[in-house]
Amino acid sequence: ASPPALVEAGEVSPSVREPKVPTPERYEGDLGGCRSFLLQCGLVFDLQPQTYHSDKAKIAFVIGLLRGKALEWASAIWEQRDPCTTAYQEFTAELRRLFDHPTRGKDAAKRLFAVRQGNRSVAEYVIEFRTLAVESGWNNESLQAVFYQGLTEPLKDELISYPEPQNLEDLVALSIRVDNRCRERRRERRLGLPNHPRSPNFFQGTGHPNRPTLSETREVRLPDPEPMQVGRQGLSTEERQRRRDTRSCLYCGRAGHYISSCPQRQGNSRAR
Repeated sequence: ASPPALVEAGEVSPSVREPKVPTPERYEGDLGGCRSFLLQCGLVFDLQPQTYHSDKAKIAFVIGLLRGKALEWASAIWEQRDPCTTAYQEFTAELRRLFDHPTRGKDAAKRLFAVRQGNRSVAEYVIEFRTLAVESGWNNESLQAVFYQGLTEPLKDELISYPEPQNLEDLVALSIRVDNRCRERRRERRLGLPNHPRSPNFFQGTGHPNRPTLSETREVRLPDPEPMQVGRQGLSTEERQRRRDTRSCLYCGRAGHYISSCPQRQGNSRAR
């Protein structure tokens, strides 16, 4: 007997309209791709339960997407009327046993030791690292140490300025923030842009206090020179206002010049 034809969603008329789901890519039996293939098939079954309500419908859908060695295996067990061809869980278990990579965890651990950030951003490095981390089964402390080792040396130098993160998630978040800021600064230098102040939020969660931005600084103004004192007493408020009203020098009290050109004040400076 030939394997069942691919069951299409349109062949069954469910009472409730089910969402359209992209058909998974065909699987040819490559090691390492079995798990992803079955995951995509499972999503189709979850979103279209009325269409694929039986084990027979699910198995037919999966077999319809097989090619190469995987299809040869399915044809053989179908012709032999193997019991697994009537139970979806048993069918997928047998498919995994033959085509799912048996040393996935060990391979992931080896690749974790070898993976490096390189010229990528930390965000890109994190994607590959997290994928391997899930498959490795390592604990958080081990993953944190390996993640740090994979960062570039310049970024490690930048991280020294911050308190050591307590776990992997904190290390990942801090590394992404610092890396993004360093990349932004390199872009500014290439374009000849001024150094923009860092947002106060940049330091939140790193243990550093918020640093003032350029907009928060104020110009420091030196006090105006003190007008000439009479005896030991300075000018009263009334006298100071009178001299301003009459445009008299605030230093000597005479008209015709201002304090900046007062001959007595200049004479005093030369006398010193």
